[in-house]
Amino acid sequence: MNNKKIVQKIVLGGVIVKDGEILILQRHKDEDIYPNMWELPSGKREFLEPSETSLIREIKEETNLNVKVVMPISVFDYQIEKLGEIRDSTQINFLVKVLKKQKVLLSKEHQAFAWIGKNEINKFGITKATKEVIKKTFEIVKKDH
Repeated sequence: MNNKKIVQKIVLGGVIVKDGEILILQRHKDEDIYPNMWELPSGKREFLEPSETSLIREIKEETNLNVKVVMPISVFDYQIEKLGEIRDSTQINFLVKVLKKQKVLLSKEHQAFAWIGKNEINKFGITKATKEVIKKTFEIVKKDH
């Protein structure tokens, strides 16, 4: 039996689609969890904060983009074991759109960004769960056009 403290987190991810491409961010090389990994703009929901408000805040903090939440896309769970705890996280992913033409300005959490098309998913170090969210989003967006 594991005696580590278990910390539950709700993480909100934003799938930003522009001109048929999706925005991904590369985690900073100095991050203690998943250094250099590519991910969707995302972050932890604060206590009593509405999920959509949290997602809009996190995307603004990480990319400087002002966005509008369109719809939920998917949910996945993941666990990260650290020295004194296990983080048991649920990530809820939403399709979001940029409100006006803006440039991406990264926070210190990330070191690079890329707009990727459907055929570029495997060129980046992205977790299997995040790849599935991106693929599902391309299918949803394709049906809308």
